[in-house]
Amino acid sequence: MTRLRIAVLMGGPSPERDVSMSTGGEIVAALDPRQYDVLPVEITKEGHWLPRPDLLKLTDGNAVTRDPPRSRRALGVERGSAARTDMALSGPGSRIPDPVGSGPLAMDQAVARDHVDVAFIAMHGPYGEDGTVQGLLELLGVPYTGSSVLASALAMDKLRSRQLFEWHRIPVPGYLSVTASVWRDRGHVHRQVAQALGYPCVVKPNAAGSSIGVSLVREPTALDPSVEAAFAYGPIVLIEEYVSGTEITCGILDDPTTGDSVALPLIEVVPHAEFYNYQAKYAAGGSEHIIPARVSAQVAQAAGALALRAHQALGCEGMSRVDMIARGNDLVVLEVNTIPGMTATSLLPDAAKATGIEFPQLLDRIIRSALRRSDERKPGNLKSADH
Repeated sequence: MTRLRIAVLMGGPSPERDVSMSTGGEIVAALDPRQYDVLPVEITKEGHWLPRPDLLKLTDGNAVTRDPPRSRRALGVERGSAARTDMALSGPGSRIPDPVGSGPLAMDQAVARDHVDVAFIAMHGPYGEDGTVQGLLELLGVPYTGSSVLASALAMDKLRSRQLFEWHRIPVPGYLSVTASVWRDRGHVHRQVAQALGYPCVVKPNAAGSSIGVSLVREPTALDPSVEAAFAYGPIVLIEEYVSGTEITCGILDDPTTGDSVALPLIEVVPHAEFYNYQAKYAAGGSEHIIPARVSAQVAQAAGALALRAHQALGCEGMSRVDMIARGNDLVVLEVNTIPGMTATSLLPDAAKATGIEFPQLLDRIIRSALRRSDERKPGNLKSADH
């Protein structure tokens, strides 16, 4: 059986780099070597694309033996062959050292369409989850996992996604958006927060994940340092109402054959911290995941339907995770994650497992969804609105 070549992209310059490396490592270890020729690729903090065949050594020693020369060829690293594909994409910082010494390797070679069947994106946050790497892969003609450029960009941008949700009448917390120019009149911002949101409130960067830069602000004196800290991660900061209730999350998986989206069982998240911060998300014992969530059947059904609406409103594909708060019978959507974590403490794998989908099978479905989408978009396969 011919194995599919899967480039697992991880790392990058995002503040969520460490989580991405963990996600990438888990994916590399779980992909079945009988089905896949796995090519780990680390994007360094400087933006270099670095093949990481050493990560394959972390997999099960009883698995099918991997062929290092094949992996090198799959990455386009063959002695005596100079790579010259689309040099417009190979500017400063886009080259990586060749592990076998035959010269530099351009980023487009690492996932060149003639050598890789699917790029499995395991990058979180800016550059990986915001449409950036998706756009690069579109230009290279390489199928990739997860959502498209536009859906990825919208989901990463909390302000724009909330504006879209409001248009679709999907409930979200009350919020204010703050730019540097707005923040110059801090007194006005303080008055708006007091009148429209009250305390406690939540301050967060507009385009970051993993609760990085998020603060729970209990009194006005803590607002300024929290906003300043959030500005370190981007030019827009959101100040939103603190919604007290049951924190729940709903994973969404697309059927790899039909493309239909299906809601997975709800998970209730109980953080062992003041709120679901970075440590609660990724440290062992940082939070408790309760499946199914301890909500009524009515709320569970409504939450699954709401999660599907949010997934579809943004145009997400493959998979996503929709975070919500249940307050009695009322629900609000906090955000949609287009590349959910795949670490040992991550929520999407837990939800899939609750339906009998083990982690390797979850990865299979995500890869098959990527291939289905790629096939559908090939010339001649596109269907017009009239058919």
